[in-house]
Amino acid sequence: MMVAAKVMEVGIKMAEAKMGGARETKATVIMHAAEGDPHDIGKNIAAAMMKAAGYNVIDLGRDVPVQVAVDKVKEIKPLFISGTALMTTTMSAFPAEAKLMKEAGLNIPLMGCGGAVNREYATSYELGIHSDKANHTAPIAQKLIDGYDWKRINEEWDSIVGGA
Repeated sequence: MMVAAKVMEVGIKMAEAKMGGARETKATVIMHAAEGDPHDIGKNIAAAMMKAAGYNVIDLGRDVPVQVAVDKVKEIKPLFISGTALMTTTMSAFPAEAKLMKEAGLNIPLMGCGGAVNREYATSYELGIHSDKANHTAPIAQKLIDGYDWKRINEEWDSIVGGA
């Protein structure tokens, strides 16, 4: 999967070069793996899919400290920030990030993803939304572009992603 994602990334760059430059992007998003979590395969797949769908992805990598993620949100003001956690011991980074973002006056959705994160958990903290699969991320992003806030995403999640 990682090789396929890398090939797609290289292919996109080659296509952009042939077209005379990068295409216009829909929005900028930030993606990262939670503090303490060395697993980033899911994030990398979702990032490749978001790039292919026309989004500018700022990939902070894996094991990203909470404050680093929040500082990048303050700087960039993305459409959303996405965090992945494969281990239950690292998913607690998301409510901590959301709390710091709210304290900073940022009302930017925090998408909780990854093997350890379910919808119930991701929506248990303010700003929290959930993407169960990498291919759900772009349709959720489009709804945010369309003016949905994080609360409405949660209310209409089933219809946005095509059911549970």
